[in-house]
Amino acid sequence: MEKGETMNLNKMFVFIFVFFVFSAILISTMPAEFIQLGIEASYQDKEARDFFDKHDVTMYDYTLCFNLTYGEPEQFDFGLPEGQQLQFWWGQFVAMDRLQLRHLTDNFYGWWWGRHNLEVQEPYRSKLKYPDYPKLGLCKEDVVTNLYDEEYNASYCEFKCDHIFVRVFVFTYDDSWTLEESWDNHELKIITSYGIDWNSTTTNMWHIMAQLLAFQNPSLGIPGVGGMILSVGVGAGLWACIAILFFALITSVIPTISGWRGD
Repeated sequence: MEKGETMNLNKMFVFIFVFFVFSAILISTMPAEFIQLGIEASYQDKEARDFFDKHDVTMYDYTLCFNLTYGEPEQFDFGLPEGQQLQFWWGQFVAMDRLQLRHLTDNFYGWWWGRHNLEVQEPYRSKLKYPDYPKLGLCKEDVVTNLYDEEYNASYCEFKCDHIFVRVFVFTYDDSWTLEESWDNHELKIITSYGIDWNSTTTNMWHIMAQLLAFQNPSLGIPGVGGMILSVGVGAGLWACIAILFFALITSVIPTISGWRGD
């Protein structure tokens, strides 16, 4: 490989390094209000909204009403940045059936989700069967007895992590069932409202780097058509640089392949 070729490759290395450093600084310091510009302003299920209004319970920005079946998680991305979801999961965990809330985060190379559990908050945490383990969620005794509220004819609990805060009502799936029967029949009805802490829920630079290295379109967290064009443009430019560097590396270590200019 000639000297000019080496100089060009060095420039590419410098460009990619500088891009990642400056991008990490800009994205990590991006104001939450700017990110919110590209997010749906509100999603409110009518039944959930009416229930919260009727019982004078404070709503967060997003309200939902849905049926939860044992072993079939439900997950939503209303209001959350791209690549994040709020999941309601009900199944066996640590030798016991439990109802858990999970914040699903960056999808690593499109293969699997990262996640962390939301914690039960006070004063509900102290009512749990296992109050020292609030991230484990709710067991049957918590749902049918410990957190049951006669006024609502349902169990009520509040969950939180560093990014999302959630209010949850757990009802019977069928009005003719008791809450215990609904649990035993593996069908529950959930009415919930949740909000997002925008100061801690931001675009993840590591996720962007993983997307670029996997030749996926990067999610820069910039709203609107301009943000989409910028994401595609940045991705295409870096993919070209990475492809050339990769080809140059291969041709430099395998002597039977000609150099990257074909000489």
